[in-house]
Amino acid sequence: MLKIENLHVKYGAFQALRGISLEVSEGEIVALLGGNGAGKTTTINTISGLNAPSEGTITFEGVSIADIPVHKRPALGIVQVPEGRKLFPQLTIMENLTVGSYLKHTREKRKENLEMCFEIFPILSERKNQLAGSLSGGEQQMCAIARGLMQQPKLLMLDEPSLGLAPVIVDAMFDVITKINAQGVTILLVEQNVIASLDIASRGYVIETGENVMSGTTEMLLNNEELKRAYLGI
Repeated sequence: MLKIENLHVKYGAFQALRGISLEVSEGEIVALLGGNGAGKTTTINTISGLNAPSEGTITFEGVSIADIPVHKRPALGIVQVPEGRKLFPQLTIMENLTVGSYLKHTREKRKENLEMCFEIFPILSERKNQLAGSLSGGEQQMCAIARGLMQQPKLLMLDEPSLGLAPVIVDAMFDVITKINAQGVTILLVEQNVIASLDIASRGYVIETGENVMSGTTEMLLNNEELKRAYLGI
């Protein structure tokens, strides 16, 4: 579904990505792992069109998306749930979800998609008229993911969904991600939580300072001594 080859991205003179390559097949959960500043968010921002690559290619469903502007990429099925949720705090849950279905083909299925989101996140249905800014961190993350689902993604990119959440909420969040994937949504998961990510992903890529350093199946990565030392403290 998604293929990135030799991706380079610069912020002025700063080289943020130095030849990143990765692939995501339809139906997979693929984890993109690394520490702060590794280039994870830059990678998915570039897939979304927020950054322009200085070198390299990105193809989606076999077609280059280099010339497709950022505002047209969601219509292809590329949807990003940003780090920090980025909700509209003075709008209600319902209003935030409605914003997520602004495309013509999603407006036509708004009711159906709302029902699906409320089935996945029942608490959002109970509080649909509550201001998003008054929700807990976990509830805000649920709302952010639901807003992404309202866009009917083929590829859902989740940027640090567990950030700032209590451990019990983190477990519930990863359970939800597997349920979304089971409904046919392909997921690229950007996370610092290595164990939880690899527990639900089929494959993973580890990047450092904008470069690929290792990749493989979750079993291979969890048994990799270098990854254990660097990220698991073992």
